[in-house]
This record gives sequence, C-alpha cells and structure tokens, in this order.
Amino acid sequence: MPIITFDLPPIQESFDESDIRGMNVGRRQLRTEWPKTLYKPDSPEKDWCLILPFPNTYQNAYFSMCGTDAYPHHAPTGKLCLYLRGFGPDDEPPAEVAEWVAIVGKYVVMKDFLALSFALDYEREEGNPNLPQTDIGALRAQAKPYGSQVATRQTTAAADQLVDRCLAFLKEMTCYKSADCVVAMPPSDPAKKYNLPRYLASQIAAKTGLQDLTKHVQTIKARDSIKGVPLAGKLDALLGTIEVDAGVFDEKQVLLIDDLYQSGISMNYCALLLLRAGARKIFGLACEKTCRNDDNVSARI
Repeated sequence: MPIITFDLPPIQESFDESDIRGMNVGRRQLRTEWPKTLYKPDSPEKDWCLILPFPNTYQNAYFSMCGTDAYPHHAPTGKLCLYLRGFGPDDEPPAEVAEWVAIVGKYVVMKDFLALSFALDYEREEGNPNLPQTDIGALRAQAKPYGSQVATRQTTAAADQLVDRCLAFLKEMTCYKSADCVVAMPPSDPAKKYNLPRYLASQIAAKTGLQDLTKHVQTIKARDSIKGVPLAGKLDALLGTIEVDAGVFDEKQVLLIDDLYQSGISMNYCALLLLRAGARKIFGLACEKTCRNDDNVSARI
C-alpha cells in the first residue's frame, strides 16, 4: 500500500522566473492599514469570518500558528477569507484568533512567492513617505554604511539592535520555527568587508543555534545596486550574478535574511535559486520595507 504524506504549513508553492518577472509586490500592515479583520455572521448557518488582504503569507502564518479550525476561501477580489468553523452568530470570536491578528498585525506582510515573507516594519510610519521614520527605519540607516563609508561602533551597535528585533520576531512568530538554517541575501559587491545582511544572519544563527549557510550562496559577478533599475529590468540585472552551491540545501527550510525589502525581486530570485538547489521552503525576513516597491512607482500599493 502506498504511503501518503502530507506537508504541514507553511506550504511552499512552486514558482519560476516568469512569475518573478511579472511580480508587483503587495504589502500590508494590519495594525495601521487593515484595522477590521473579524466579521460576525449575519445568519445562523454561517460562521465568523476573518478577512485578510491576500492569502500569501497570511494563510501559512494562520495555519502554522492558530489552532482554531478554519476553512480558507480566496475571494475574487484577492482577499483571504477564513471561515471559523463552529463559531456562529451567538458566539464570541475565538480569543486565539484575535491574539493572532494582534501579533501578526504589528509586522509588514508581503504578497510574493515565499512560504513566509515579513518585514519588521516600514521605513516610514504606516508606509507613508510623508510620515516620520520608524525605529526600524532609523536603525537600518545607522547599521548600513554606504559607498566609501566604513563600519563603526555605532554601525554595529545599531545592527545588534536589529538582531535583537529579529530574534524577538522569531520568538513571537512561531510559523518560522521549522527553519533549520539561515542565509543572508548575497551582496551586490562581495568585496566589501562589512555587509549588514551577513552580519544579521551570523548573529541570528549564533543566538538561535541554526546553521549559517550564507557562504554557500555567493555573488559570482559584482553588479550595481538594482534599487534604481526600472521594475521591468530588475530581474535581468540579477540573472547570472548569484550562485548556490550544489548538495548543500537538499530539503532545507531556509530563513532568508535581508536588511531591506523594496520590490522583492532580489529576495524572490535568490529563493528560486535555493529551491532549484534542493531547498524545501523559504522563509523571508527583512528588517525594513520601503514605502514604495520601486523607485519608479509613485503610488502606494
């Protein structure tokens, strides 16, 4: 008799370069941008419903963290509707679900192709470029020297605070608990001695006991930053510049660390290479989400 195996959430869906090429990432922070999530049923035969901006990450996070049984429905509008089985109009909504919303709602969730994809916060409050900088945005700016600047004690002090924030996130967001290794996003210029994502990954690995496999994901061809490259050209600028060592990531569940998430093209491309190299799931974590997804996109998404 054949043995049927079921994968537990978070579930990693397959994707390819064409998916990345057509991606225009969505993002939401429930606390600031999606204040109403729970809806009371209007008839006895219906259940309470949890409505979220999109299924990406939210669905995996819910079923990894919540014990309340729910039926997921992907609405034509793109929203994720989770019908809470057994909780009708005469019931109060489950406290566990409200607590989950409060935890997840503090962070920025990305609509991309990773099994999980979060940022600790926006660069500016509520993702609005006209509002003050967040604590995370200020720390990331202090922790990442640009150009000819060198790392100082102040640089690493800010980076250490980001490490602490990442560790607090991982402790709270138990959907990440199945990660078994850490990888930093490879830099555009591998010659630089100090690299913030590598520093973050090494410290997170040391303090969680996870294996740091960063050295097995390498930049093999230096490239200019793709920050200012038009969205349609970002993937082409990345192709052929990153290499993943064979035989290292078979069945691994990778915690992929970056300091900044803008368009998501870089992180999703690196994730695709890891999956092609045998990784099973990719859990993305960035410190900061920019207010815009691309320098050439003026509207909030």
